[in-house]
Amino acid sequence: LGGRQLLFALNKKLSIPSLHTLCTRAAFTTISPTIGTICDEHFDVNIQSGIFNTHADIMPLHGVSIMIDKMAIEEMAVHYSKYNKIGGLCWKHSNLIDPVLRTYDYAVTIAQKIHDDEVHLRKEVTVIGIACFNEDELYPILVAPTCKMEDATDMEGVLKHALQRWKATGADQTVGPIWSLATNGDATHHAVGHRLFVKKPLSSESPLYGILINMPGLNMWTGDGHVTLDFDPKHIFKCICMLICSPSGITLNNGRVINAMMLSRYLVWLPTYDKASVTKLLHPDNPQDVPQAVELIKAIIELTGSQRDFLNNSFSPDVDRRADLMSITLLSDVIESFLMPFINVNLSLMEQVQYLSRFTHILLWPIPFSLQHLSFVFFRSHRRSFMSYQLYYNMHTMVKNIMFCIAKQQVLDPHAPFFLGDSGDDRLELHFGRTWMIGGHNSGCSFSQVINRLGAAKDIDGMFKRHPELDPGHHCLSLGTQVEDIDHINCDMWKGDIISGHCDLPTAWRNGREMAISTLSTSQINPINFSFIELFHDPGIDMLRPFRENKYFGISEADEELPQR
Repeated sequence: LGGRQLLFALNKKLSIPSLHTLCTRAAFTTISPTIGTICDEHFDVNIQSGIFNTHADIMPLHGVSIMIDKMAIEEMAVHYSKYNKIGGLCWKHSNLIDPVLRTYDYAVTIAQKIHDDEVHLRKEVTVIGIACFNEDELYPILVAPTCKMEDATDMEGVLKHALQRWKATGADQTVGPIWSLATNGDATHHAVGHRLFVKKPLSSESPLYGILINMPGLNMWTGDGHVTLDFDPKHIFKCICMLICSPSGITLNNGRVINAMMLSRYLVWLPTYDKASVTKLLHPDNPQDVPQAVELIKAIIELTGSQRDFLNNSFSPDVDRRADLMSITLLSDVIESFLMPFINVNLSLMEQVQYLSRFTHILLWPIPFSLQHLSFVFFRSHRRSFMSYQLYYNMHTMVKNIMFCIAKQQVLDPHAPFFLGDSGDDRLELHFGRTWMIGGHNSGCSFSQVINRLGAAKDIDGMFKRHPELDPGHHCLSLGTQVEDIDHINCDMWKGDIISGHCDLPTAWRNGREMAISTLSTSQINPINFSFIELFHDPGIDMLRPFRENKYFGISEADEELPQR
């Protein structure tokens, strides 16, 4: 954390081991850099050293999530004396050169290729990490420099390569099968994830089929090996709040627009807020601050609870206020159903699924349906004003992945717990946070420094896992102070029954649907728009494909105007 000088001072003052002693007696994480084009060796070495050498052979199998994200670094070539190769050049175009420094002329050739813009100094590194469900550890298996010119086809090849090497090394038999790919919503990763992991319907011969087929509306399309796409829930929390706080806000079915201006009129009624604090809540300095997003969601939920008596009085003459609060109540029900499963540690897994089912069913209601044909008039005028296609897709995909992963856990080991916090790419984000901390939050570091710091972050993370009382946590990724003053909720803190085998998925899904219908029945929405049982009798319609024709909103080819029927 403080480098060589701090270690020297602590060695002298507290008699802790010196750097020389640590280097000779302790084992540190080393990550193999990607030099040249991505090949088998880059994955295999990191899987062997980072996972096989640290996992005991007798450990039970776990489901595995593969995570992908990028880090910005300085454009600079570096010489690896160990390999006598030039690193830091983009992997996409490195096939045009030989990175080995055999002679002076080789160095001149590489420099000329860079000058002619045929090969590029990297601007970012793509990091692929592996994390097990029911474990907190993250294992980087690829760190590749990128010039940001890769397209979806390139990234599809990289992810296929990662999945193939996981099986080829036998990791799927010793650690566990890959269940999901998690990303934070990068456009390229988004398109590739859909292409790879929403490409074929779940086989009726799959052990998952008997569970999931009894959850009407759940999209049943997966990738090879039943791998599903996942999005980080904390990223979705932030997107929801950014949407609410934007000038355009969210348009609901009664035509009311909920935005920062509207909410500022009502949130000041809460006893814990004044005008200044409401302004800060609705216009945060850092839109990426998760605790701030959670606080806003909880404030909206609290506002709705405080106005129940007024809303129950149907003879109130204040029509505008009533219409506003009815819209806010609908929004509150949606976001409460999404937030509570992640922060209320008293919920059982069954109750968490009920909340998420309620959330995904209510979320479908702005898209009206007819039993004979689909009515596109309302959705043409309001669908984008309710929320973006991509956010709609991400939300439903995240819920779908959780349902699939719970079913997979029930098949793999029904006696093991399933912790919702293991979904998403939070562990990769935390690893990035520790990496930036080592560099003093300075992004101006070379490729070799990033490689070293990612390895050091893995060692620091292991130390904090052994001594959690020393971990200060990461404020921007915290889910707030829902439980006493806990900064980062984890599986050990969960009090509800989250044993996977104790959760009846179809029943919980059905209960959530009934909760959604109960909520929507009190609104001004025509009941025909939430006749879910009749609607999902059509096998071509589900939560991700509300308009048949295999159209997925949030995927480029589906964003065109749909034909009227």
